[in-house]
Amino acid sequence: MAILVCHLILSAGYAAARAQKRADPDSSWVAAEIHVVTFVLGLLLVMPLLLWAGMRILGERGNYILIIVGSLIWWCGAGFNLTQLKYTPGAHLPVPLLVGMVAVGALLAPTSRLFR
Repeated sequence: MAILVCHLILSAGYAAARAQKRADPDSSWVAAEIHVVTFVLGLLLVMPLLLWAGMRILGERGNYILIIVGSLIWWCGAGFNLTQLKYTPGAHLPVPLLVGMVAVGALLAPTSRLFR
């Protein structure tokens, strides 16, 4: 769910920035502001928060490895493909990245038992 939410934030935010830029090319600061907010929310803040909240809802504690490694993989993988999302209408992150993130999260989830 965290990957889906972050992907939707990035896709919708960059689509809004592109639309704003097309609608009014002179107000580039608004599009730049949307880019910054989208980047901070979709790439930096929401992923660790959702990983933590999801594991807490499931009743797991001590999932620091999942949060740290999952967030780092998201930052590296999504950050590497960010230009594609920024400038290509209708673009999505590569499916292997998304599948890999889910697989890594599934493998790291049981590590919470190590830190109880």
